[in-house]
Amino acid sequence: MRRRGVTGVVAGLLLLLVVYAASGFYFVQPDERGVVRWFGRVPYAQRMPPYGVGPGLHYALPWPVCRVDVPKTTVFRRVLVGMPPELRDAISRGETWAMRASPASDVFTGDVNILKVTMAVQYQVVDPVAYLLATEDPDELVRVTVQGVLIEKLAELPVDRALTVAKSQLENDTRQCAQELLDAYGCGVRLIPQLTNLESIEPPRAVINAFKDVVSAKKDGEKAIDDAIAEANRILPQARGDAAQILEEAQGYYQTRVKRARGEAESFLNLLAEYRLAPGVTADRLRLQTFEKVLAKVRKVIVDNKPGDPPTRIRIIDETPE
Repeated sequence: MRRRGVTGVVAGLLLLLVVYAASGFYFVQPDERGVVRWFGRVPYAQRMPPYGVGPGLHYALPWPVCRVDVPKTTVFRRVLVGMPPELRDAISRGETWAMRASPASDVFTGDVNILKVTMAVQYQVVDPVAYLLATEDPDELVRVTVQGVLIEKLAELPVDRALTVAKSQLENDTRQCAQELLDAYGCGVRLIPQLTNLESIEPPRAVINAFKDVVSAKKDGEKAIDDAIAEANRILPQARGDAAQILEEAQGYYQTRVKRARGEAESFLNLLAEYRLAPGVTADRLRLQTFEKVLAKVRKVIVDNKPGDPPTRIRIIDETPE
């Protein structure tokens, strides 16, 4: 009986040992990376890209020798920075607790105005080893890092630019600076550019209408400037074209008049030379040419009277305009 009892205890211990050893098998899904810690330390091979252990069935000695974590590396994690949407909704409903909690989310701009900002941040795990070892709460680290950078960037902008033309720049600068800080912390996360953006940026509800009027007036002013620039761009080319055409026509007229004057001067000099050689002949020729020009414009009437006919009375009316 005693031998049977000892045999049963040994069999039980062996069974427990087999169950304990079998508990070391673990499976890594395709969207995960396994991280095995031996007495709290990650082997050097897992610290190098592609980091950790790849998908599939693996084995590691059970606790307390090894600890296995399988964080997801393809899932986008989301955190909110600034004023929570539920707090904004509660304020719009007029709830007292929300109004008392509202100042905690105030952010000052460069010209000492107050804004309520909500920024949605999504990130991805790129180094599961650093993600597990660098911080106890990665979500909180990402949130406070982005929030600190956002407050710093807003403090450099006037309120009208923050609400209008500088929103895109604010998003990009905040994301880039926050990513640089997270890389310096070595927490193994990467912000997703397309999914990290300002969900809301607005003044407190008590003055929001006045801010909207200011923003609307600024947009109207910018639109008027754009319209004026567009009109100038439309008119100026046409005016330049007209001016170029006028200058070209004037240059052509100038060249024509100069050539004509030179021709007349050359003709006069030639005539003067002929006159000096034969004054009388030249004078008669000029006189005849003048008569020819004048008489060519005179109206002539020829009457053929037969012998014995009474003379014909002709009355010529000069219709040449004065």
